Amino acid sequence: MKIVIFLALASVTAARMAYQLPDGFLEILGGPPNQVFSCENRPYGYYADVANDCRIFHICHPVVDELTGRILQQAHFSFICGNQTVFSQESLTCAHPEDAFPCEQAESLYDISNADFGKIPEPTDNI
Repeated sequence: MKIVIFLALASVTAARMAYQLPDGFLEILGGPPNQVFSCENRPYGYYADVANDCRIFHICHPVVDELTGRILQQAHFSFICGNQTVFSQESLTCAHPEDAFPCEQAESLYDISNADFGKIPEPTDNI
């Protein structure tokens, strides 16, 4: 019973985290965000929000049942880069636009930049 209640609360909390941005975000964005980005069918990773000129980025985190391996839910968290910075999909950091990977091309790096999350490197035999 405790597990069911916890999962129900986790679902509600995670669902509410998408586009929940800090105070002052309207001044940074110049208006309400375009809420079109979805974590649906995305692996764990960081994603630039191209619809918002990469001033917002998202973390998608599939919550998996440890026994079955089935995805129970897709947690979605949204963040805003500080004033005058954008999310660079190449470095997965907020950067000045002139130093960032071009926003309009960010989606082309989604798979590449997030490919190594959760992977543990093989030990080397270097002594």
